[in-house]
Amino acid sequence: MQHKKEQLNRAYSVLADIYDDVMVEVDYETWTDYIDEIIYQFHPDAETVLELACGTGTMALSLEELADYRITATDGSVEMIEVAKRKADATFSNVQFLSRNFLDLRLDQTFDVVFMVFDSLNYLHDENDILKLHDEVRKVLNPGGIFIYDFTTPRNSRIAIKYLNNEKRRVNNLYRYHRESRYDAENRIHTNRFTIDKLDNENGNVQETFREEHRQHIYTLPEIESIIKKTDFSILDSFDGFELKPAHRKSLRITMVLQ
Repeated sequence: MQHKKEQLNRAYSVLADIYDDVMVEVDYETWTDYIDEIIYQFHPDAETVLELACGTGTMALSLEELADYRITATDGSVEMIEVAKRKADATFSNVQFLSRNFLDLRLDQTFDVVFMVFDSLNYLHDENDILKLHDEVRKVLNPGGIFIYDFTTPRNSRIAIKYLNNEKRRVNNLYRYHRESRYDAENRIHTNRFTIDKLDNENGNVQETFREEHRQHIYTLPEIESIIKKTDFSILDSFDGFELKPAHRKSLRITMVLQ
């Protein structure tokens, strides 16, 4: 009897191969339009843009199609960057994709705009790491430049587990995955556990099983505002969801615009 291999993997390693399929329902075009609208409102003369935690590069590539920006996009996952580079090559894109930890950017250029979306900030569980992120961005931001990022709130997690937990899907007859989503309201930790089966293309049997665990700390607007006060940045605005309307206590996702 043949036993399948099973192992625990780094976040966004195996998942990189199927990430675009897992996120197929995300409206990246609308999200990109929204970021572009914020840039136009707060820095209409921006020419250079840096995206942090870019994943497989979908938004960077979409932003390149929208406007005449010179774009660099980074992610801490080598596997995600590899997927992004393949997508860029297929579309003859000029976006520069680099593997970088956003707490240690090591970039030799500066930018008019730095943005980071899809609640990447929530992966930072410690205030000192959030302060470090702002310090790293300050080093690569041109005078007058803006820093845009979003985060999700406790209300969002309470709602999200209702449709994320026990999600199952088969991808391209090569993979299938199962997501468990849990929210610890007391400690405000949202955990997504992925079980990913690699399938035999001929008969659909499971060849290997991989597991990834993604843990996010969920913040409130007052908490983030308090942390920002300890940085060199000032808050230009904070928006609710994907609207240019003020964030409020019922916001599910809040987008910060800093300078």
